[in-house]
Amino acid sequence: MPYVGYVEFNVPDAAGTAEFFEAVFGWKATPFFEGYLSVQHGDEPGIDTGIQQAEGPATTVATLSVPDLDEAVTRVQAHGGTIVVPRFPIPGVGYAAYFTEPNGLTVGMWEADTSAG
Repeated sequence: MPYVGYVEFNVPDAAGTAEFFEAVFGWKATPFFEGYLSVQHGDEPGIDTGIQQAEGPATTVATLSVPDLDEAVTRVQAHGGTIVVPRFPIPGVGYAAYFTEPNGLTVGMWEADTSAG
């Protein structure tokens, strides 16, 4: 069953947000690619977090881990959801896409595939 496997903070100042969470909670954000930082949960229970430089108001997006991204995209669309970011590769990690459900909530999906490039 798909589950929330990642959460992403989209903020106007990724470095500032990372500094805040480090000061308050001891999080260690590391660069993943330009404008994107990654915080690994390590040995503690939890999920990894991305902090992304983004325009507009700050948002949090939950990302569901799915076994087959193409099938999940088809099901989202069949049930009234809208794909807002089509499938794209995350090199060495997998493939992702973003959708909105009928009430407007934005959610990410990703399929693990270390050969993604």
